[in-house]
Formats: sequence, structure tokens, C-alpha cells
Amino acid sequence: MRRAYLIDRDSVGGGMEYIRRQIAAHPGDECRVFFADHGECTPAKVNRWGAGVIHVNHLRALAQLFRNPLVRPHGQVVFTIHGIHLRKYDFLPKTVANRVKRLMRLSLERWLYRRCDRLIALTETDAADARRIYGLGLPVAVEPNAVNASEFASPPTGLRYGHDEFAFVCIARFDFQKGQDILLAAIARVQDELRSSGSRTLFIGGGSTLEESKRKAAHLGIADLVVFVGEIPNAGAYMACGKTLVAPSRWEGMPYLLLEAVARNRRIIASDCPGNRDVLANYALARLFNVEDVSGLSELLTEAEQ
Repeated sequence: MRRAYLIDRDSVGGGMEYIRRQIAAHPGDECRVFFADHGECTPAKVNRWGAGVIHVNHLRALAQLFRNPLVRPHGQVVFTIHGIHLRKYDFLPKTVANRVKRLMRLSLERWLYRRCDRLIALTETDAADARRIYGLGLPVAVEPNAVNASEFASPPTGLRYGHDEFAFVCIARFDFQKGQDILLAAIARVQDELRSSGSRTLFIGGGSTLEESKRKAAHLGIADLVVFVGEIPNAGAYMACGKTLVAPSRWEGMPYLLLEAVARNRRIIASDCPGNRDVLANYALARLFNVEDVSGLSELLTEAEQ
């Protein structure tokens, strides 16, 4: 069997880790990854390779696959829902423009999802929301993105920072969804306490809001309390460099980083959003705060350092 995996781009993060695990789960099959940013996710190119199963992992890749109505993908099309991204509009101003954008995205997703042979959600929360929002006749299967704790039995080595060198570490793509701006605002709120205790925060990740976040840190007067190192391979291992992992996302799907943090038995401060909540519901070392609650997060930061 030939399995094609369609994704937006080759990047560091949970999306690619999910695909690596999918490939590892089918050792007898021939697998190939196609990238939408290279124009590889067209039905003609996927059909030419002869894929029996076409596993799509991002909306842009799915749109590229179905953009030519005259060419139908030959293989079975499976789409994994990595979080309900329409949740973004819950956090934006209720303007006419945003209402129109939400409607356009909803219409596009409904149109694309109905052309798939199967939909997969990574949590029961996303499965329920998908049925509620999209009204699909097809059932949505739930396949948790689990990890094997034994993979992390040995402590990470070769890191550029020492074990617990930072009070906090935030590892995520820099994007509105991931909420680094919320964490920066919380640090600024309690900066005197953090400064007196020598508590710094390590930010790992690249993305569209990285430079804006650096400017925000300088504007808030907390540049001495934060370190931005950009995108790093094997970034999850760097959670060992912080005493507490902070995940301030506005929404998530199934956050692989939190699965890894639980497997590594790390302390976690996270927003109480879908995805985070699913992973951390029964994890004793996690503290949750309300989504976008800067005050609540700042209190947890100071409590973690006491």
C-alpha cells in the first residue's frame, strides 16, 4: 500500500511529529510526504505517485488536493482535524469583516470535509465540536495522538542550556493561537517579583508573531526576563531547561508537547482550553488558568517560584 501524507510545510512541531508516528505505524507500506508550500498536494501529482490512502493534515493541503474539480484523487482521502480553527473568531472583535471571514472559512471547510472519505479528530472535544459546527453526515472517528512514555526514559543530552536553568519555558510556533502575547503580559504584570528571584523565561519557536513578540517584550520593559531562541530541532527536549512548561494557547487540537511533558513528568502551567484540558484533566503536576486571563496566569507564575 502506498500512503501519501499531505501537509502545509516541513516544520518543527506536533503536526510533523504526528505524521512521523503515522508513518511508523505502517512499516510495511510505502509512504511519502507531500508539501503544499511546494505545490505538491495537487491530485495530479498524488495520483501520479499512485497513493492508495491520502492522509491530509492541514486545510491548505486539503484545498490544494480538491482545487481542480475535474481531477479526483484516486485514493481514499482521510483528513485529520488538528483543532477547530474557527475558534479563532471567538477571540476577535465581532466586526462585520470578521463575521464574513468566519462564514467564508466555515463554508470552505464544510465543502472540503464533505469530499473526504473519512475524518479523524484527536480528542472527543474536537469530534463533538466538528459534528456540531459542520453538521456532517459522516461520523468523525477519534484517534488520540498518544505517546509512549518509555521514549523519554533517558534525560535529554546535548542541550545548549542547563537543566532547570530557566524558571519557565514556552515552546510553540509564534502565532495568535499559541498566546505568547498573553504570557508576556503576565510576566510584565509580576516582573518585579520575577526579577528579584532571577526567574527568566525561555521562548522557543519561530513564526509570524516572533518579531512582534520581541518588540512587545522590549516595550513592556521585560527584555531582561525573556530569551528568544527561534526554532530549534527536537524542541521538546528543551522543556528540561525550565522548571515549568507554560502553554498559554487560546485553543488547541491535541497538543503533542503537553503529551510529551506529561510523559517526562514535568510541571505545567496551561490555559484551560480544548486540547490542553483533554490532555491534562488527570495530571497532578498541571495548573490551569482561564484562557486569556493574564492576571490568573501571573498568579500561577509567582506561585510556581515560591
